Amino acid sequence: MATGILKVKGTQVVDGNGSPVILRGAGLGGWLNMENLITGFPGHESSMRSAMLEVTGQKNYDFFFDRWLYYFFTSADAKFIKSLGLNCIRIPFNYRHFEDDMNPRVLQENGFKHLDRVINLCASEGIYTILDMHTVPGGQSPGWHADNTTSYAAFWDYKDHQDRTVWLWEHLARRYKDNPWIAGYNPINEPCDPKHVRLPAYYAQLEQAIRAIDPDHILWLDCNTFAAE
Repeated sequence: MATGILKVKGTQVVDGNGSPVILRGAGLGGWLNMENLITGFPGHESSMRSAMLEVTGQKNYDFFFDRWLYYFFTSADAKFIKSLGLNCIRIPFNYRHFEDDMNPRVLQENGFKHLDRVINLCASEGIYTILDMHTVPGGQSPGWHADNTTSYAAFWDYKDHQDRTVWLWEHLARRYKDNPWIAGYNPINEPCDPKHVRLPAYYAQLEQAIRAIDPDHILWLDCNTFAAE
């Protein structure tokens, strides 16, 4: 049983009783964000999905990726992770599971199907999860991990990309704010603002929006230049 939502106390993560919790875990890379460095697929996720859709058609495309997402992580995987003595999994995800660029600010409820499933599978084994938005609208970096096919991190130059990211995190916070098995939110994976000044101000805006809905969950904030600064 989880003993309350995890929080930060000084330099420690603590549970609802104030007892320290050491998070030992790994990342579920290559799943809800198909990173070619991890999976070996020849290209970015959006490019591969576009090619698959063109070849297979919508019905077969939907069936294939639903089954692929299902078998990538099942109850057997959660049990195996627990058997290793781990208690935390970071879940990277692509915003495109929840919002379509051609239909912005319309939440795609079916995007939560597998995310909720894995969160619950992990919770059933006493494993915390950290929700990591690995790809944001416009791309937070020029890298493949941001599903960025242009190598231009447009996120930093277009307010609408930034506002849509806030909008989506508000929905995520509303959905998961009472879940004690979520060890927090990682709002942007490895941001890379080439001007090196815009990230702190954006974090302040994003934190305020999330905290207005969920005042409790930990925010795990990556620093700039691929989290290296």
